[in-house]
Amino acid sequence: MTDDAPVLSVVVAIVDGGVVLARCLEALARQVDPPPLEVIVPYDDSVGATAALAGDHPGVRFVPLGRLVRDGEPDDAFGRHQLYDRRRAAGLRAARGRLVALLEDRGWPRPDWAAAFAGLHAARPHAAIGGAIECAATDGLLRAIFRCDFGRYRPPFAEREAGFASDVNVCYKRELLESVRAVWADRFQEPQVHEALRRCGHALLLSPLPRVVEQRLPLPLGAALDERLQWGRTYGRVRGRDGGRSLAVLRALAAPAVPLVLLLRQWRQGHDRGDGGGELAATLPLTLALLTAWAAGEAWGGLEAALGGARTASPTTANPT
Repeated sequence: MTDDAPVLSVVVAIVDGGVVLARCLEALARQVDPPPLEVIVPYDDSVGATAALAGDHPGVRFVPLGRLVRDGEPDDAFGRHQLYDRRRAAGLRAARGRLVALLEDRGWPRPDWAAAFAGLHAARPHAAIGGAIECAATDGLLRAIFRCDFGRYRPPFAEREAGFASDVNVCYKRELLESVRAVWADRFQEPQVHEALRRCGHALLLSPLPRVVEQRLPLPLGAALDERLQWGRTYGRVRGRDGGRSLAVLRALAAPAVPLVLLLRQWRQGHDRGDGGGELAATLPLTLALLTAWAAGEAWGGLEAALGGARTASPTTANPT
């Protein structure tokens, strides 16, 4: 690393783009006492309009990836998720800092976010440190989606070692992340990456100090359920690569119980925060529907991976930048 290299590289994954991405970049520009930063925005031809933001954000590295899909943008949540994973991986490959953090454009960091991660990594040996995620949504469906995605990261919570962190608010020691580069060089999927780090003897930490505020755009219930199904399918494929056919079948048979287990987890998370479960009760039908769609997708993806379906052609090409 050269003397003028940044301390912290921040990779912002495009999910919504446009004004949502601009909001995130503006929050990064307003960081208070940050370490030397570089902000990286990888974009492919399916979101080519992103390049128009470069003039408003001259300090940001917009990294063109060219064509990652055969024809335009994927029209389903499964294909779009693969693009998010590839954009993250491309950003990590371009990073130069000794620390590298991941955000997505739907979340914007608090003003002390960068300084908090730098301070934590200086004081802790952990390979990865995940932060807290706050919910800015007021719509019932969006709040239910937030709980399904990020409930375990919602503050307040005590700093602790954990087996997980979210790829919308996490920071790595780059040298240690590079040690498992083969796992993420093409597509970054945080469960797989974090498992690889743990297998190498590295620990993960969750801290409430680095915070992002998550606020996604509204969407219809049908689209939310399809997204949950396809994202569960993505997660199921990751899990299904390791367990073999018998375990995948057992997980699929247990799928009807998964929504109840996840619902109980959400209730416990709310209880630990002291909200008494009232917020969960207010959106219980929506939450249960979302969790059921996830469980079905996870079983589907697990069976695909175990039975060989995950090796079939995907909407994305195989030539990462």
